[in-house]
Amino acid sequence: MNIKSIFAAFAFAAASIMTAPVSATVIMNNTSTPICDLCTINSTLAVSSHFIIQDLNVLLSNLNHTYDQDLVISIFAPTGTSVILSNRRGGSGNNFQNVVFDDSATQSISQGSAPFNNTFRPEQALSIFNGIDAFGTWTLRVSDVQSQDTGTLKSWGLDITPVATGSAVPEPGAAVLFGLGLLALATSRREAAKK
Repeated sequence: MNIKSIFAAFAFAAASIMTAPVSATVIMNNTSTPICDLCTINSTLAVSSHFIIQDLNVLLSNLNHTYDQDLVISIFAPTGTSVILSNRRGGSGNNFQNVVFDDSATQSISQGSAPFNNTFRPEQALSIFNGIDAFGTWTLRVSDVQSQDTGTLKSWGLDITPVATGSAVPEPGAAVLFGLGLLALATSRREAAKK
């Protein structure tokens, strides 16, 4: 690889490191998963890009279950950090349809009633995820902790707003190219100094 090629790679890597998504990213999992009686299910989705989270909302688009108070619903980041979204709320009512868990909602999930169909503040703040890299596998965990009722998780997702451009986490390959570019820059300066 000649010096011009290294500089081109350096420029590309620098651009990759310094750019981040500029708009919200919505990622959905539409795989239907049965919620059995007295058991826990995990449903996952993958974020394939590296970027820092400014704000994260959880979308519970379609969860059918009789007697919502049986359920404890949580979200897990790729790091293992978790937030409880709903902890045995809704009494004998049924279902979560088009629910958005958002820290800025005016109403808490504890103030809502089933069937849930609105935007609610979760039991715990989602802001704990702000500032982390979104990349990796996220898990929605639904635990049925009371006997007799079952259901199905049909659709859920994440609505992620990244921090402003310039704060992205570099892809590993971009970081290597960036390092090669710095090495090339140092080498060219050394060669110029010898002349």
